[in-house]
Amino acid sequence: MLFLALNIVLLSGFGLFLKHAKDNQQRLNPIGFVNYLVAFFISIWVLSQEQDYEFSKLTFVLGVSNGVTYAAGFELFTLGIRLSGIVVTAALVRLSIIVPIVVSMLFWKEIPNLWQTIGLLLTFVAIPLLSQREKEPTYRFTPDSPEMPQGLGFAIAMTILGITGISRLTMKAFNEMCPIDEKSLYMSLLFGVATIIYLAICLYQKTWPNWWEVFYGTLIGICNVAGSWALLIALDKVSALIAFPMSSSGGVLFTMFVGMVFLRERLGRIPLIGALLAIVALIFVNLKP
Repeated sequence: MLFLALNIVLLSGFGLFLKHAKDNQQRLNPIGFVNYLVAFFISIWVLSQEQDYEFSKLTFVLGVSNGVTYAAGFELFTLGIRLSGIVVTAALVRLSIIVPIVVSMLFWKEIPNLWQTIGLLLTFVAIPLLSQREKEPTYRFTPDSPEMPQGLGFAIAMTILGITGISRLTMKAFNEMCPIDEKSLYMSLLFGVATIIYLAICLYQKTWPNWWEVFYGTLIGICNVAGSWALLIALDKVSALIAFPMSSSGGVLFTMFVGMVFLRERLGRIPLIGALLAIVALIFVNLKP
């Protein structure tokens, strides 16, 4: 249970540190670059500890593809924090688990059980609620950035859900079709591609991380990698039936608590109901007989 708790705290810390950095007027793109660079170095170090490893074309393709979706997902995550806050964005990211579930139903003929079906239905109820914005939004629009048209919030929510879901689907494809001993290589490719993309963004914008952004990026990068490994270790000690529901719902609950109590994030009544529904939905979609 210790590693499961670490997974919840570390992966929640990814978004919470990002939110704290934004509140302290730090630039998020340089932080994203440092985050992925740190994660890449850690993955390369883990890979170097393996005595011999194999390389397959499919692992290369999936690793590169997932690196692109990770970079796009980070950009959407920061947009979500600006528009809706960390609690709503974290809930949407966790709900993206429904994408590989739905694809598995359509292409791999996997039939969800009763609990998973209830969870999927609750997800479709929670998403519109989470996309509702407060009267005084977290992100204040300027004359150069006009007020968000009606319906754009829902479109952004669906895009976050879709891109993050594709990222999860790519990981599922790797686990299903690639040798498990290529996981370190896969993670190195993933974070390496994401690092290159964010390096290009920083060079294009002519921005370079300051010391505070290096600090935040390092913390987020460590949370990124350590949280994923903590879940893998937890799965060796705890049943997946317990691990996945606790990781998903616990992450949203922990983020909600820290975001509202310590980061003083205000959450409207409708998005709050959506976040609570998301927690219940995440428990149900992870339940297996």
